[in-house]
Amino acid sequence: MTELLSGYDQSTQMLMFRVYAEPLPDTGRRIKHQDAHFAALDLLGAALAEDFGVSHAVIRRKGLGKPQLMHDFLHINISHCKGLAAAAVGRMPLGVDAEGPRTVRDSLLEKVCTAEEAAQIRAADDKSRMFARFWTLKEAYAKYTGKGIGLDFSQLGFAFSDAGTVTFRHPESQQVRFFQLPVTADVTVSLCIRREQAMHIVCPAADRLLTSEP
Repeated sequence: MTELLSGYDQSTQMLMFRVYAEPLPDTGRRIKHQDAHFAALDLLGAALAEDFGVSHAVIRRKGLGKPQLMHDFLHINISHCKGLAAAAVGRMPLGVDAEGPRTVRDSLLEKVCTAEEAAQIRAADDKSRMFARFWTLKEAYAKYTGKGIGLDFSQLGFAFSDAGTVTFRHPESQQVRFFQLPVTADVTVSLCIRREQAMHIVCPAADRLLTSEP
């Protein structure tokens, strides 16, 4: 498994969160959703054991709500797309999402994007990549809140700056922090965490990492 991103408390150096990724094999066929889901769960189990010493994890989920670990202080989330599984574990609420290439139709843009986002996607040379940048941020936030598709994604506005920062245009923007990383040429991964005390961020691919203001 590959470490994508880690956060440490600046005063104690305690690990606060970590995100891992694992490539999914290209068999020439479309990988089944269930197989990809199990791969992400395996990655999650490895992360729990490696970083937090949790070797027997029980996960519960009520209805369509956010999966929760039966543990006193840890929060979890997983995601998968064509070619990649991702898992995040932390000491605060978080949401992670991975997205690969997909067909971007106008009907989809009108449903899940703001007018500004839709215009930027339509003008992009790689519409699929630009859509993934916005979509993973929205999905990561939705998973962070536990509301998932119950949120109106068109009301979750994001913008990118030339300085490599992400701006969240939402009343809750001061309560959360975002990170985004193009993991491969095709796949983008985004993370949303609850804004905590000052953290030291470690990213092996720091030159490609986009963040919201700390």
